Amino acid sequence: MNLLSLLAGQTKRDPHAIIAIDADPDRPQHVSRAELWRRTLQLRADLATAGVGRGDGVLVVLPATSSVLDWQVATASLGAHVVPADPGLAPGELADVLSRVRPKVVAVTTGDSPVLGRAVLHEAVRHCEPCGGMTPTVAVVTAPGAVPPVDPAPYDVGAGAWLPSAPTVGMPMPQVRGDEFAVAFLPELAAYRQSALTTHANATSTALRLAADDVVLYAGSPADPAWLVFALAAVVSGATCLLEPSPTPAAVLADVARFGVTHVACDADFLRALTGEAAGAGSVSSWRWLGVLGGDPARDPGAISRAEEVFGLAATACYGPPQALPPAALWSGNDSPEVRRQAGGRPVGADVELRVVDPRSGAPVAVGSPGEIQVRGHLVAESGLDSADTLAARRTTDGWLCTGDAGVEGPDGSLRHTGRITANSRD
Repeated sequence: MNLLSLLAGQTKRDPHAIIAIDADPDRPQHVSRAELWRRTLQLRADLATAGVGRGDGVLVVLPATSSVLDWQVATASLGAHVVPADPGLAPGELADVLSRVRPKVVAVTTGDSPVLGRAVLHEAVRHCEPCGGMTPTVAVVTAPGAVPPVDPAPYDVGAGAWLPSAPTVGMPMPQVRGDEFAVAFLPELAAYRQSALTTHANATSTALRLAADDVVLYAGSPADPAWLVFALAAVVSGATCLLEPSPTPAAVLADVARFGVTHVACDADFLRALTGEAAGAGSVSSWRWLGVLGGDPARDPGAISRAEEVFGLAATACYGPPQALPPAALWSGNDSPEVRRQAGGRPVGADVELRVVDPRSGAPVAVGSPGEIQVRGHLVAESGLDSADTLAARRTTDGWLCTGDAGVEGPDGSLRHTGRITANSRD
């Protein structure tokens, strides 16, 4: 299934259901499926007018709002791919991204959230000019609930600047074919097709047992693959995704209480800060699941247990290696707290395989023996979009991703991530 058909099916089923909430202390925006559908179709038409077509890149430099979903689905429906980037990039960093992605369009935002400044954008494009970089058009995206600027011209870097059109009612469902790359994540430009995104969204939704009355929040940036996975898992299940443009621990706890959030995912550092803010939190009785991705939970093995005790929920350290859509593995609520505090779990997805091998020979090791974790399945990035595909060197001839992570396989097929493979391990 492609992303546009997924959104179309959910909209037809219940057009008035809330698909996303743009969190804001004063003016939160509740976005219905029908509204997101209309916005996506209109943006698709705008992107086509801007010349975006199959194989093109669109650089999306936006904070975590429902607009990112518009851009992801609309771009993919044209056979093009989104590259999400952090709005806090410095001019030199942005110039490097522009040179590598060569986007037809760059989407930036206005409003009170941290944004990519006009001066940074202009300076980055000037850095690209000596290299013959393609000059993109700039789409100026209004922050949720804000008033659009009168004139987007100050954002023009040489090829024009425009405002996305207001959505209209009655736009026909376009015919969408193919399964091109829909998104590529920095730094390697690891690319995933629409089928991989929808498959993993379904697998994650099933693993978390998401239902229509759930509210899902990922406390991170859209530049992180986990942001898109958890947002799409909510969409697939008919749940609501809560989008926090500035996810501080205090803001997340306030949003959990305010919007009845049921599922939260974050990294290990955020978890520690979140637990430290618990004393000032309101009621979080709706909150049932906390997943920890990235960081190093082993640095503080009691963090998971403390979170469970403080918030009264099931918390788990998940496993998600680079160049693969997270989570690759997670524990269930039936596993003991001692097990759940260790990064790892069981594969997320029927076709996802995890194994532990000898890092020198590549041969599988016995259950319980340490080695290098390898992953295979839909969640592994198919390639990198750079001319030199650095990801290819990390895959075996039969499709296993060599993660460089150390781990141990359990007798029940579960996996425990224990750190990184050292150079001595490969000698």
